[in-house]
Amino acid sequence: MLKTRKVICLFSILFLLLSSVCMATNAEPATQEKDDVLDLPFISTDLYLASNNDTVIDKPVDGNVFLYGQNVTIKSDILGDLFVLANNLTIENTATISGNVFAYASNLTVDGKVTDIYALSQNFTLNETANIYRDLKLYTDNCTINGFVEKDAYIAANTINFKDNTEGLVKGNFNYTSGTEANIPENAIAGKTNFTQLKNEQLSVNEIIRNYIISFVNVFVYAVVVILLIVKLAPKAADKLTYCLSKRPFITAGVGILGVILIPIIAILALLTGLLLYLGIALLATYVLMLSITISILGIAVGNYFASKFKNKTKAKTILLSFASVTVIWLLQLVPYIGTYVSTFTIVFGLGLILFALFSKKATDNTEVQTENN
Repeated sequence: MLKTRKVICLFSILFLLLSSVCMATNAEPATQEKDDVLDLPFISTDLYLASNNDTVIDKPVDGNVFLYGQNVTIKSDILGDLFVLANNLTIENTATISGNVFAYASNLTVDGKVTDIYALSQNFTLNETANIYRDLKLYTDNCTINGFVEKDAYIAANTINFKDNTEGLVKGNFNYTSGTEANIPENAIAGKTNFTQLKNEQLSVNEIIRNYIISFVNVFVYAVVVILLIVKLAPKAADKLTYCLSKRPFITAGVGILGVILIPIIAILALLTGLLLYLGIALLATYVLMLSITISILGIAVGNYFASKFKNKTKAKTILLSFASVTVIWLLQLVPYIGTYVSTFTIVFGLGLILFALFSKKATDNTEVQTENN
């Protein structure tokens, strides 16, 4: 248990250190002024920067740039690729990105010059002063194109808008997917325009029932494997899960909420540093795995609780009641209005049960006491 606490402390320290980190080797020492404006005359290698505040790059960078922040603004030249995870990303008209832009941002605005853009956003705006030297590949909700794309554009969007009376905005082909055909000015596209319409297919009753059955079978089979492994190979684990859920529900929920929020943040920050790449990948993989078994874990906790109410508690009763619990939880997730809350409850408590049972010595001690009493 001492080792476990050391691991938790290590992750906490890592998160605190990386919540506002800047690493640039072979460059002058980096300093952070107000709003995290990078105060360096020139950065001669890759730059890693993560901050919860506004992040501004206003000095040239001779290398790749990895950024995480609330509001990210690029004002200067970047001679490598730009990787951004942000709420708002703005590439101003004073900036030239010699490499590719890989961005995930709610709002992405481009005024400067970029080689290629690969982006996922809610709103994308290519203003008049913007120029994409090669291709634009974009998945967004709302797209506005007033700047130039020198080659091809590949866009999936709900709405696509062009400035009126514009010519040659896209020099190559314009390939787009949308629910309705966009109103494109006559000379805005120099190449071919290829439109793919999204179709809202109405499923028949038999198809809907079949999809539900397939979904249930997938969930149930996966749950069977998880439940059998835990109950057969680690019988005390079921008692620990039940203890955490029945005796410490608020702590379990709190641990679950923190786990849902902090684990992906720590993993992303580890990836952004470059130095902890494998740690970040491993943490993300573990996070996805834990989320995938939350319904099974919650089912075990509930099923074992009801199994303990019988005078003669057996593994068979725990397994069968765990199966039944998983089925009930899955059915509740399908109920309109409350299904979303049940799904959220399942994820939060399922993840909380995993983390609390693994790292809580008190849960282990109480389980051992209950086992001896039984």
